[in-house]
Amino acid sequence: METLSHSAEDYLEAILVLSLEKGKARVKEVADHLGVKKPSVVAAVKALVDKGLVHHEYYGYLELTPKGMAIAQAVYHRHQTLFRFLYRILGVEVQTAERDACNIEHYISPNTLERLVKFVEFVESFPNKERDPKWLSHFKKYAETGEPPPCVGGERGGEKVKTLDQLKVGEKAVVRAVKGDPSLKKRILVMGLVPGTELEVEKVAPLGDPVDFKLKGFHLSLRKEEAKLVEVEVE
Repeated sequence: METLSHSAEDYLEAILVLSLEKGKARVKEVADHLGVKKPSVVAAVKALVDKGLVHHEYYGYLELTPKGMAIAQAVYHRHQTLFRFLYRILGVEVQTAERDACNIEHYISPNTLERLVKFVEFVESFPNKERDPKWLSHFKKYAETGEPPPCVGGERGGEKVKTLDQLKVGEKAVVRAVKGDPSLKKRILVMGLVPGTELEVEKVAPLGDPVDFKLKGFHLSLRKEEAKLVEVEVE
């Protein structure tokens, strides 16, 4: 993808956003959107036209070429991911989150952005009733007050922290973390044992192996050694 200046990326993104919101984009609307003078937009648009990124009929609408659209969408995607992370997860005030996302989007590396996208998607993947999982609530409280979450001697807010193999039949718990080597951890996570998910123990073999449990309506089981890797909070 062609390397552009930060301002050129901002112009392409502005044209895309205005096109999505209003179905069209003009020089004046871009100027208002970015808070710049019309002559600055005219000069920038001319440069983008010369690069084959924008079509612009005299005093007409601005239209992104396929090449310009690809760049604009990439910039817009970075911006939206950063905004969601700052506003929805970190709890940054909306105007500040919008401004900071606009500044950061030009500097973040593709690898960091990919990880950030996965993190945002992970947090947003919680079911509606867990949309604000406990660990996120604890973080937001800490960010506002500086008060760390209550966690003393294996207890958090009066709830025991255990591993899945320690639960008894009928006990319900919420997954806190999955440990172990990467391949085993991945297998356990694929089963649906991701942080924030509720489960209920249905059966434990006489020697504790395996442990049968219900998760999201499915009946699953883990070997005892695997169950030891799943840290939970008992409800």
